[in-house]
Amino acid sequence: MSEPAPNTTESSAVRYVRHASGNPEVDMFRQRLARSVHDVEAWLGLVNYAKHVGDDALLHETYTDALKQYPSSGQLLASLAELELRRGNIQSAETVFNSSLFSVPSIELWQCYLNYVLKANVDAQGVVSQPERRATVKQCYKLVLDNVGCDREAGRIWADYIGFLSSGQTSAPYEEQQKTELLRETFQAAVAIPHLKVEEIWKNYDGFENRLDRATAKQMLSRTSPSYMTARTALRAMNRHWDAIRRYQPLHGIPAPPEWSPREIDYLDAWKKYLRWEMENPLNINDASALRRRVVFAYNQACMALRFYPEIWIDFAEYLSSQDQHSDALAKMHSASLVLPSSLAVQFAYAEMAEKHKQPNVCKQVYEKVVALARADIDSTKAKYTQKLDKLEKRLAQIAAKKKASEDKQEMQDTEAPAETPLADSDSDSDESDDLGDDSGMDGNSSDASGRERDAATVAMERAKRRINVRVVRTKALMEEDLCQVREPYTLAWIMYLRYVQRAEGIDAVRQLLRRPRSDPPGYLTYHLFVSAAQMEYHVAKKPGIAAKLFEFYSKMFSDQPAYIIEYLSYLINSGDDTNARALFERFQGTSTGDSGDIWSTFAEFEYSYGDLSSITKLDKRFIEKFEHESVLTRLAARYSYLDVDTVAVHDFGFPYRKDHRGDGPGHGGLRRPGDDDAESGNELAAIAVGSVTGRHLRKEQLLAPVTPKRFVRLNTSALEEYDPVIEDFEAPEPMSASYAGGGSGASATEMRPAMSPSTPSTAQFLEQGDVLSYVAAAVSNVDPQNFDSRALDVDALLDAILQTRGIGQQQQQSSYRPLAYMTRQTSHGGPHSRPPVGRGRMSRSRSKGYSEYDDRHGDRRSFGSTRKSPHRGSFRRQPPYSRNSNGGGGGYPARSGGYDTRRVSRGGYRDDNGY
Repeated sequence: MSEPAPNTTESSAVRYVRHASGNPEVDMFRQRLARSVHDVEAWLGLVNYAKHVGDDALLHETYTDALKQYPSSGQLLASLAELELRRGNIQSAETVFNSSLFSVPSIELWQCYLNYVLKANVDAQGVVSQPERRATVKQCYKLVLDNVGCDREAGRIWADYIGFLSSGQTSAPYEEQQKTELLRETFQAAVAIPHLKVEEIWKNYDGFENRLDRATAKQMLSRTSPSYMTARTALRAMNRHWDAIRRYQPLHGIPAPPEWSPREIDYLDAWKKYLRWEMENPLNINDASALRRRVVFAYNQACMALRFYPEIWIDFAEYLSSQDQHSDALAKMHSASLVLPSSLAVQFAYAEMAEKHKQPNVCKQVYEKVVALARADIDSTKAKYTQKLDKLEKRLAQIAAKKKASEDKQEMQDTEAPAETPLADSDSDSDESDDLGDDSGMDGNSSDASGRERDAATVAMERAKRRINVRVVRTKALMEEDLCQVREPYTLAWIMYLRYVQRAEGIDAVRQLLRRPRSDPPGYLTYHLFVSAAQMEYHVAKKPGIAAKLFEFYSKMFSDQPAYIIEYLSYLINSGDDTNARALFERFQGTSTGDSGDIWSTFAEFEYSYGDLSSITKLDKRFIEKFEHESVLTRLAARYSYLDVDTVAVHDFGFPYRKDHRGDGPGHGGLRRPGDDDAESGNELAAIAVGSVTGRHLRKEQLLAPVTPKRFVRLNTSALEEYDPVIEDFEAPEPMSASYAGGGSGASATEMRPAMSPSTPSTAQFLEQGDVLSYVAAAVSNVDPQNFDSRALDVDALLDAILQTRGIGQQQQQSSYRPLAYMTRQTSHGGPHSRPPVGRGRMSRSRSKGYSEYDDRHGDRRSFGSTRKSPHRGSFRRQPPYSRNSNGGGGGYPARSGGYDTRRVSRGGYRDDNGY
């Protein structure tokens, strides 16, 4: 299937430009689309508004603009076709069908096309009666089912087709026989596909066969039943996959460029799981071509839904190649390159696939296109920020000119001012002076005011200048950040281009091609391109001299980037040029004290491996003098190691456990521990990389350093006393009345309650009213959760209030909760309890008509209804036997001795016989 060629990514999409309509709501949506053409909510808002006001022209315009960004959306295409048909534009609707039907496997679009054909061929009674028109509709049904008949939602089309065939009139026996055979074939094809109406169609098929001949119906149904059962089983698995897809799909199912959120990743994974399920052949299809058609249909659906995900297109092309459909695979990658022009993965995969099929012209076109697009991104980024910087520079120039004009004006006023004359000593002059005193004071005040105005204007200009300078610095930083994002794709595009040319045409063509990026202005490329070119000269052309010249030439351009110097140094070391390696180190070892540590480490590793002892000693001395984190011990640890073997540093020096050697320098220093002073600095945890501590990358052996038990303090338990609670017996209050237990009249809970712990009147009122939740909330509202004590609650009063609550004391069974083991019990009169024994505990009848509980987990024995020696260090536990309420009002609640069976523990808390 060929794919339309729209612009679909944010960087390459055609900008949405529409003139103001005068409608504020429409203009609002258009402004949002002008900012981002993939604002799905804005598109749908504009569509809904046009439908609401009934503006078909605006609706048509919106559909047309939206389809420029989403040409594979079957929902939008079907809506546009229906709009054209409703407006009477048959030709426009047919144009939509002809251009999109075979490239967009959308059930909505095909259903719209089928409805159009049916409407065009029905007669006045609403049926297709004429033979010619029935033949046209029949061909239309076959076309639709051949293209989307395997869709999960195609069941209604199959059912409609079967109904259409059944409504046909026959005039001869052979026509009836042909109709029967066609219906049988259609039924059998429909029940073998996992769609939503497969069970309904199977029932109809069963009735169809039984109406024809009951004798042959069993044979026909048994022949078709296996495929139906397989389809029905596959439908259940398919529904699970589609439920996951629908759960994570974007708004209204319209695709959007991924931002790699967890929901988008789950959406992609759901589709990939479904595609793998389809390739596993769950329908047990024996025909390889039929299976391939089904998988291709699923991939087309995935490409329609995941339009902006490159890996789906690449996986689709790889599947086609594995099925020996090489031309289809290349065509699919061509479509992907048009859909995702800024995706480097798609473009490189397309070029490599064309290279496999011996199409060098296609390869060069792809690489040239990628390089041009990446270069255009850099140019547009620089132009955008250059325009901003030019505006700021103009404002700075205006401020400077205004300031200079003010200074010139002030200087001119100072030169034109008359010279001051000394005052006369005569009385007359003195009198005149006194007479003019007021005027002279006014002149002085005015001059002071003008001076203050000038000073204020100067201060304002200085402030404006500082603000603009801050904006200039910020704009330059943003420009550099954005340039870094577009500079790397441009560099990578050139590297891939050079690799292809080297494979296809040789190293001479690479040298010719390299002249083009070398002529780019500074800042367009990173050093990686020139490292790649130099390494290609060394490994492919076998000319280390040219490679060294390239490294040396570009070391002047990238002298401020230690990563390039390290690559240069590594090349010299690996090529055996020890003299130039030492010279390069001496030249760049002092350029940057902060970032040149890796240069020192790289050279030290070379010197330790292949240098003599005197040069090693000198280098270690320089190390210690230059880096404050280095010492003789760290240098020894670095010297006595190789690759990832750090036995000396770990076992002999114990660097992973020491704080005095943190490994901040370029050597093999010790491990920095979490919680050190530097780890508590202002650095955010999000900036700490995986495999690092406080941002410093660690080696594998440091991360997996063994834990020495001797270094950890163990708890000395010899001086600790064993916990031995003393359980005291005390007299229980008077027995509970029958009316109290059964919910009838009798003494109130307050009268029968033992002495309550102090509580506020509000809490007591809550309990009297039976409002247990309010009582608990009021009791613990002012209690610190960290130091909560159960004595804050009046447990006895709380239990009274719970038992008085209506319905609690009636028709209830004893709580099955057991703090130590589940158990079953019998009453003291020997009546068995209705609940069978569960859990790991078991009960046995004791001689004193009490009941004991064996706890299989602890091996201890707890007694009920008798006083026995507990195995817990001589403590006694006394509990009455269980008995049912004599009045019958209490249901299954045990009538405890005296209404309560409570035991005071040394901690001061209460607990009943159920452990509460």
